[in-house]
Amino acid sequence: MMARRTFLQTLLVGFGLANSALAGTPKGFYAPAEDAPHARTWMCWPMLPEDAEGSDLAYVEEVQLTLARLAQTIAQYEPVTLCADRAEHALIRELCGPDVQLVHIPTDDMWARDSGPVFVRNPAGVKAAVDFNFNGWGGKQPVPSDKHVAGAIADHLGCHYFKANIVGEGGGLEYDGDGTLILTESCWVNPNRNPRHSRQEIERELKKLLGVQKVIWIPGLAGEDITDGHVDGLLRFVRPGVVMTSLFPHDDSEQSLADAEAVEILQRATDARGRALQMVEIPAAEDPANSSEELFTGYANYYVGNGALFTPRFGDKFADRYAKRTLGKLFPDRKIVMLDVDRIYENGGGIHCVTQQEPV
Repeated sequence: MMARRTFLQTLLVGFGLANSALAGTPKGFYAPAEDAPHARTWMCWPMLPEDAEGSDLAYVEEVQLTLARLAQTIAQYEPVTLCADRAEHALIRELCGPDVQLVHIPTDDMWARDSGPVFVRNPAGVKAAVDFNFNGWGGKQPVPSDKHVAGAIADHLGCHYFKANIVGEGGGLEYDGDGTLILTESCWVNPNRNPRHSRQEIERELKKLLGVQKVIWIPGLAGEDITDGHVDGLLRFVRPGVVMTSLFPHDDSEQSLADAEAVEILQRATDARGRALQMVEIPAAEDPANSSEELFTGYANYYVGNGALFTPRFGDKFADRYAKRTLGKLFPDRKIVMLDVDRIYENGGGIHCVTQQEPV
């Protein structure tokens, strides 16, 4: 999984119920699969540190420009709404152009998958936003603005709002929309997030909030990166019963051993409907054009949008070509859009980490 560092760390080395947590159980609500139709994509703007100057300032501006280009690209396929303090809107409009909607929701960083809500809906089409109480990946980074993003988005939409009784992030959840959820213990059963909750209690709460019937736990690796092992850097549901994974072929690190153990667990597992899981591997890029040691080069952190799938291009011609061809076979109804987003991946996250889908 990805050894995420935010760029801040890099530099330092409609129902009238919005924003009021609903009491009781969100009965009938479930988290749709990512490839279900989207109303929009939500993104968050990475703020400049107050003391940034010189090369540090230039680097953060490159990160912002990369995110803006990604937002522009996604906006060709579906609406994109970007959260940012109003003071940043003029700059963002200049970088993103007119097709990206801006909303005044102050942010600290760009990881919308984690700070934003996880959207659920019920069979009648009623939508709700689930707030998982983002605390900076277990208190590793201050999040004075980001901790309010999920509630602010729900307030902006005027939709139902459920506040979880546990702490976690959207990047730590991988669900198929058909009753199955994959989690890492290292992320969720961790005293930096849920010191008073057992694995069973966490599982029960997630089943209630996301409408899943079966949870498959994989160990993960705590402390290796800021996320304590988010699942979306290693594997993704292509569709119910099919899981794509991206491993590093010649890596024998502790992280790679944990990833291999996760794949072995899934190969023996069945989903909520009793299906054995078919595993499809797309090896990570081993010869990227960017030689930065911080660059994460796995392909699992893609984002499935309306009519397109957005995935990184690392400049490893063989690996990029294989990833695009394989993803095209896995998602034949999507255009595979490969992008140079190294400035995001250098910070340990990816395209999936900086996006959050809102279902129709």
